Amino acid sequence: MKVLRFTEFENHNLTNNQLLDIIEMISNPILNEKLLDKKLIKSILSKLSNDLKFNLGLVGTFGTGITLMVPIVQRLIENSKLSVEITEENLVLLCITVISITYLEESQNKTGEDENPDGEESKVKRKDAQTMLAELKMRGIGNGIVKKLVEVFKSIGKFFKIILRGTPYVIDGIIDMFAYAGIMIPCMNAIATYIGKYEMNMDTIIGNLLSLGVAGGALVAKQGINWLMNKLKKSLDIKDINIPDSDDKVISPYDMIDIESETPQDSKLIKEHD
Repeated sequence: MKVLRFTEFENHNLTNNQLLDIIEMISNPILNEKLLDKKLIKSILSKLSNDLKFNLGLVGTFGTGITLMVPIVQRLIENSKLSVEITEENLVLLCITVISITYLEESQNKTGEDENPDGEESKVKRKDAQTMLAELKMRGIGNGIVKKLVEVFKSIGKFFKIILRGTPYVIDGIIDMFAYAGIMIPCMNAIATYIGKYEMNMDTIIGNLLSLGVAGGALVAKQGINWLMNKLKKSLDIKDINIPDSDDKVISPYDMIDIESETPQDSKLIKEHD
């Protein structure tokens, strides 16, 4: 058994406490005061779609998720002390852009082709993504902010891929979570509350989620997946528990990192210097 130095032990305890905090936040969700009304979100998205001429189908695809993204994005911007005008319209435009780029990256279609590599029609086209990025830039929100937020939401997806392992929900990334309204609300609300409580910003949240994912895998290996599912089953409406054969496997940091490189050069639509 590895003996931890004091600082390592202190950080280990802090990470475990934060993880248990998030599990408690999911188990007993508190309505987020920064949550925007769904009708307002839909109205803003429709206006933006008309003004910018991007695909109205994006509204139907990502509309509900954007409602839950707004508090996360707003808190990260505030905590990062960015000189960005935080209006409802700017937040909604930023969220639809971030989730569109994330969709392209998670579907391995980083250049925004009409079809994804699996032959399925892409829900996001290159023209739409470029239009939204250009509009954000005109509003003083550069590509660097968009790229950072894309990495944040991909990290959120990876974290919940580990936490929800063994449940009926098949999660490979953040986009998969949009298919399950029942888990989106408590999970995304918990992340927003966590960011506010621990004053996370865009530079610290990604590393923290990596550590929390590793801690989550270790916790499940130690306590057993039934312990975690019993904590979450009410708020996530989990009726059937499928315990994986490899339940005793401790999750390593590599389970939270894509095999492919995620350097700025990989994103063909977002240019860091723009």
